[in-house]
Amino acid sequence: MADELKMETKCYDANEYGYLYGLNRRIPDEEFEKVKDYMRDFRRKDFVDGIIKVTGRPEGYRCLEKDVAKVEEILGIENTLAKRQEKIRKAFEDPIAKTNLKDKAYEWLNTLFKKTGTHPKQDLSRLAVHSTKIYDPQDSFKKGAENGEGEIFIYTPHGMWYIINNCGPNSDTSINNVESTDGGAIGYRLMYDDTVDTLIRIYTEENEYSGKKLY
Repeated sequence: MADELKMETKCYDANEYGYLYGLNRRIPDEEFEKVKDYMRDFRRKDFVDGIIKVTGRPEGYRCLEKDVAKVEEILGIENTLAKRQEKIRKAFEDPIAKTNLKDKAYEWLNTLFKKTGTHPKQDLSRLAVHSTKIYDPQDSFKKGAENGEGEIFIYTPHGMWYIINNCGPNSDTSINNVESTDGGAIGYRLMYDDTVDTLIRIYTEENEYSGKKLY
């Protein structure tokens, strides 16, 4: 059975467009023709700095968030972006539901990054300088970096990183793969994915890092 048709985020452009959307699977050409006017065949040259400030897959037919509902209506998509966003918004209104949703998002993120992500050597300052955005859940990194604690999620052109500070007095720094001025961290990388992006945004509440400069 084919995946349920829906519009999903394909990339995030930090300079101009924000999130760009596309279909989660191919549809017959005659169906695509009906929505083509709301899509644009993006190429590297269409972005301010090429794609150095874009996370994800920017090239191909994409649409802006303001046009997503039109595409969904034409194609008869029931699992709409607005419904998914409203579900999260409603959960966030209830403290218990919000906590449960964030806990579940964190469990999934841990599993996805640690079980399926890669673990390459990297430098935190390099990731930061090339980032499109950095989320810091509850300012944990901002408050804990000097003590070797905290975690951040960094979006870069080559993927999404989950960075866990690991340079406190009792930390086993031999397992670190990310160098930093504070003493190092553990980092896992996944390629951009709509589901992972949603989970990160739920867990972090889209709280952007505002601590000391990382590069």
